[in-house]
Amino acid sequence: MNDILSTIHQLEAEIEAALESCEENEQFDQALDSYRQVEAKLLALELAPGEPGYQAQQGVLAYCLMRQANLLRIAGKKADALALGQREIAAARASGDDLALARSMINLGATLIASGELAQGLEFTEQARALFEKSDQPDYRQGLGWYWILRADLINLGYLPLAAREVIAAADQALEILLPLENFPGLARAYAARAEAHTTLNDLPAAEADRQAQERYDQPPSS
Repeated sequence: MNDILSTIHQLEAEIEAALESCEENEQFDQALDSYRQVEAKLLALELAPGEPGYQAQQGVLAYCLMRQANLLRIAGKKADALALGQREIAAARASGDDLALARSMINLGATLIASGELAQGLEFTEQARALFEKSDQPDYRQGLGWYWILRADLINLGYLPLAAREVIAAADQALEILLPLENFPGLARAYAARAEAHTTLNDLPAAEADRQAQERYDQPPSS
């Protein structure tokens, strides 16, 4: 049991290493190759439901598939991203982890929306929101913050027929959640969304203030 869990944790660490060294440096092909190698190693464990380590394996598999689906969506390979998203949801459910399931749902929802399946995509994002709201733990709160960022972005992009003030309201929700958690990427995205809404409303001083805030959080924190 301990050996299996140790192997699974090591594979999760390999995902994080590829995220930091490749994906965050926009070396997307290398990152995708690394994630696929980790996926193959996870599947090679050949664990069945009920076996020791199965749920942990499925949780890491869901995360691995999420990282792949994100990159495929960025590359415009929406059909491939959707197929992985469905597998990701199945793995997250098998893990028994509500947080993993919520993250998978919001990821698949975003992919569906980008593929033109707006109603189904929104259904998944709202299910994710409900799961994120079940706990005040930081990881759940961060997920909820990203839900509000996604909502703000969808309004700005015209997917949701709502006014610019609704973008500001959604971004404000994200900022309220993410500021205490010091989630710098999320804060930068929330300020960027709010700046765009202020520009739409011709409130240029507010837009400029938000852009400056975005730039601050786009920079890595000083050590």
